Amino acid sequence: MQNSLALLLKQFFLFFFFIELFRTIFVVYYWDKLQVVAHPFKETLLAYVNAISLDVATASILIVIPWLLLNINILFKSKIIKIILFIYTCGVIVFSTFIYIAELGIYNEWEEKPTFKIFNYLKHPDEAIASNPIMLTIILTFIMLVVLAIFYRLIKKIFLSYDVKAKRDYRVVLFSLFILPLFIFLGARGGWAEIPISQSTVYFSKHKVYNDIAISTVYNFIHSITENQAILNGENPYKITLDDDKKETILHELMATPEECKRESILSMDRPNIVLVIWESLSGDFIKDEKYQKVIPNIMKMSQEGILFTHTYSSATLSHEGLPSIFSGWPALAGTYITNLPSKFYKLPFLTQKLKENGYSTGFYFGGQLRYGNLTSYMYGNGFDIIQEHSDINMDSDKEGVLGYHDEYMLEYLLQKSSQAKEPFFNSLFTLSSHSPYDQPMKDVVEWGAGDKGYLNSIYYTDKSIGKFIEMAKKESWYKNTLFIFIADHSHHTPQAWSRADKRWHHIPMLFYGDVIKKEYRGKNIDKIVSQRDIAATLLSQLNISHKEFLWSRDIFCKEYKENAYIMNKNGFGLITKEGSLTYDLKEDRVVYKDGNVSGLKLKGNVYMQKLLQTYLDY
Repeated sequence: MQNSLALLLKQFFLFFFFIELFRTIFVVYYWDKLQVVAHPFKETLLAYVNAISLDVATASILIVIPWLLLNINILFKSKIIKIILFIYTCGVIVFSTFIYIAELGIYNEWEEKPTFKIFNYLKHPDEAIASNPIMLTIILTFIMLVVLAIFYRLIKKIFLSYDVKAKRDYRVVLFSLFILPLFIFLGARGGWAEIPISQSTVYFSKHKVYNDIAISTVYNFIHSITENQAILNGENPYKITLDDDKKETILHELMATPEECKRESILSMDRPNIVLVIWESLSGDFIKDEKYQKVIPNIMKMSQEGILFTHTYSSATLSHEGLPSIFSGWPALAGTYITNLPSKFYKLPFLTQKLKENGYSTGFYFGGQLRYGNLTSYMYGNGFDIIQEHSDINMDSDKEGVLGYHDEYMLEYLLQKSSQAKEPFFNSLFTLSSHSPYDQPMKDVVEWGAGDKGYLNSIYYTDKSIGKFIEMAKKESWYKNTLFIFIADHSHHTPQAWSRADKRWHHIPMLFYGDVIKKEYRGKNIDKIVSQRDIAATLLSQLNISHKEFLWSRDIFCKEYKENAYIMNKNGFGLITKEGSLTYDLKEDRVVYKDGNVSGLKLKGNVYMQKLLQTYLDY
């Protein structure tokens, strides 16, 4: 049995070494691409260091099957188990080698790591080979053969030392059955941290190529498969037979507004500073119901001096769906998350990059950990000059909760960073105190709400912190030149207990505030039906910056704006219009929520989903 544990350990290090070897081959092969920094050796070393946790996770995942087979062998002592183990180990190495060689072949053109999409690419191997210069094909073939030969010899050597019929030691048997799985699980999960490991964990550089070096190619490939099981064949399940002109008419209503449209101008200057506060889990109930309004007295007071959008809807229900909707105008898509696939989200437009192109300094701040939903990767893709999360910020421990630094301290930090920033600046803060477990440093003020009382008090706390932040900001020289935008990443369950298929669950507040808003617009309520995905086009339009890349974002102040909002449902979509609203489950082919006149909404939603998924597949 000790012999079996030794074999398992050797397999772990075999896989780990294999990953590091191909990382080194990639570095050498694409050394010219690494010259984007002043010190490529230092940056490359950092890539290796940051990669360790994900490499350990990958190797841990790969030894799960050997662990199971070795425990079966404890009971049966069969040579067949050894043969299966040998075949499995060789199979993993061979398959992974092909993936790595594919990466070396496509990276120069695609600049992305291979995902499930490579299956479609390899359907026509003759084209794949023809698209590569013959010399590179020869080099890649040589690398593949050498690596396979080396690892075949290593695998043979490892298995020669394994004795299937070694004497059984029950103490080691118990260790293998009950304690070893814990180590494997922790390795695969990335440790005890509340949020499991993801590609985001290894992100460290402002340059995509170095982050690509750090990501385990095998892990990324497996992850792309698990995230896209329903669409691995590249087929669009939402295809609908409809006249092209009718499709275009529907999409014109639901997608981007034209840049040349007539619009209202609400700002008094072309290049204001912009402070965007993304409020974790803020429900629209707080602006709709008088009882709930008392929980956010500062926001309600500010709405009397700003512009409150009373019918805004979130794209979906999770942060890693909401942030791409805000920063890229990308609607959430049923069945997958675009943040989990760098190969796709790098194809999105980014509000931050558009602002940087027009002279803005940029920063993004979060008091917790961004790696949930692979958000670190996505935020790096935005191209912020500064990205700081919990590990980058040094505050006293008494300012910290379970998830990270409390909102009042992060808002103070945002104020400090804004005062240091070069104007015009675009600074964004993602709050966290209104996320479970609601451990805000404040005695309960809201005494109603039953099981939602903790959530209600967390909203009160963040509102109080925002009120304090605004009062402090008013003393700064940059305040008079700044537009403040407050919006939720998504909504949340309240004592109203709306179903997630109900449009009211997706209702969120959005507030524009600041002295840069023209006086005639201050104190206005905009009752149009709008989406959080409209922020990008609306803001850029107000700054007279092109938003043509944002195909799914619309300018709210455009005269041609059609009132509607799309929401993602688990297996389908929801459409919200002035006439009526419909939420439809496309897989089960049934209506799960409706109100008002829903005539034609199923057809419109289906056309929209077809277009959205096809765009995703084509990325």
